[in-house]
Amino acid sequence: MSWTVLTGWAGFAASERFDYWRAKVNSHFLKLKLEYFNNQLNQSRAMLDEVKSLESELRTLIGMGSRDAIVQTEAPAPRVKPNEASGGPTDLDAQALERMLKSQVPDMSFDDIAQEIRALRAEAEARLAGARALSEKIAAERQLYRATPNLWPVSGYLTSHFGQRLSPINGFEESHKGMDIAGPAGSPVRATADGVVKLAGWAGGYGNVVVLDHGLGYSTRYGHNRQVLVKSGDRVKRGQVVALMGETGKATGPHCHYEVWYNGRAVNPSKFLRKHTS
Repeated sequence: MSWTVLTGWAGFAASERFDYWRAKVNSHFLKLKLEYFNNQLNQSRAMLDEVKSLESELRTLIGMGSRDAIVQTEAPAPRVKPNEASGGPTDLDAQALERMLKSQVPDMSFDDIAQEIRALRAEAEARLAGARALSEKIAAERQLYRATPNLWPVSGYLTSHFGQRLSPINGFEESHKGMDIAGPAGSPVRATADGVVKLAGWAGGYGNVVVLDHGLGYSTRYGHNRQVLVKSGDRVKRGQVVALMGETGKATGPHCHYEVWYNGRAVNPSKFLRKHTS
């Protein structure tokens, strides 16, 4: 075999070997690109799924009409899941992407596809941020509503208002830190907002008292009860019966002495109450 033939054959073999490894590297690179784009599509679609879910729930709430209807509804607030998502590209998406990467769509380069995905991701992030912000605002408004003591604690009639008055016990002028609502002994005394029981039992002139912490700076006190139906640490809901009306402590007859405190100061309960006691 001549030297020319040998060198020609060696060159051919080397060329074949080079083409083989080049094809293998290209195939591996193509696989990496496909995995990268699938991952980017998955993340973008997950965000869009959450956007659609949030926007659907927000549309339902907005359809209720008024702010009061939205915050007072017992339906859960729109979900806020900053670290959770679901979804992913469909089989058709994967097939279309694979065709792009195999240059069956020659007018779209690697950079073109990456730019399209970045644009999709940016739009999804912007829409999601807006939906989350509105969702969080509604959740905060609902939390404030549930913590604000705006129910009457009992059915009855007012016998003493908040502020300066002459004491019914000794006749001296005093600062009355709540309001007195009279009614039949044994009438249900209800929590005026969601909260946690901080005290349930005897407390001097209050008699049998229930103290609730509602969060966000609000707390309430219900005095002179005949019987207390909750204990310290219990969680109570707005409207839940926590005691029965009585005349324990410094009282001249069956009534509920009701106080509202905000950020450590007694405030006028009438600012929060509705116009009737029924």
